[in-house]
Amino acid sequence: MSIINTYGAVSVHPSTGNYVLVNATIYSDKVEVDQAQSGNRVDVQSHLFDGATPENARVDYEVLVPADASVTLRSTTGPLRAEKLHGDVEMEGSTATVDVKDIADSHVHVKTMNGPVTLTDIRDGHVEIRYDGDFGYAGEYRFNSHSGDIDATIPEDASVDVKAQSVHGKVQDDVPMQPKTHSSFLAREGSSFAGTINKAASSVWLRTFSGKIHLKKR
Repeated sequence: MSIINTYGAVSVHPSTGNYVLVNATIYSDKVEVDQAQSGNRVDVQSHLFDGATPENARVDYEVLVPADASVTLRSTTGPLRAEKLHGDVEMEGSTATVDVKDIADSHVHVKTMNGPVTLTDIRDGHVEIRYDGDFGYAGEYRFNSHSGDIDATIPEDASVDVKAQSVHGKVQDDVPMQPKTHSSFLAREGSSFAGTINKAASSVWLRTFSGKIHLKKR
């Protein structure tokens, strides 16, 4: 199941049988809903017309899918929600709020520019969160996981204070930085590091219990 919605919400829940039901609320004639099916694959997309704006081209989707369906949701503004599924879930948005609940035995992949992400009760699966941004001036960024890997790419002109630590995993740093002489933890080669890039205007924390951390230069 794939839904591409430029403006508006997408909410996905499990159906009681082996069927897909899409309820789309359209707010003006500046947008329509295109749909296609090929075998078990269902594609739904908001189709914008001339004069479309975030206000008049909004479409809100309420979707029921088989609980084991693989779901891909994309929206610029969102919010995006999925719950009580056990198929793979992929969510992508710019400012969209992402809310994923009660997902089991699946791969959850979230990509967002600056939208908030909430993951609740994700069990027996694999979670990936990708942050695409520049670590803006005077910001604070914290990426934490228990067993999931953290793969971060940072621009060369970033101004950050970076701390990375994995209790039982491996830590790799490909970005030239000035080592910190004082930190809240003891830096150990291969498992933790702390340093600054340029003027260190923003703070970046990368922490995991047993996952791997890789900091790369864009």
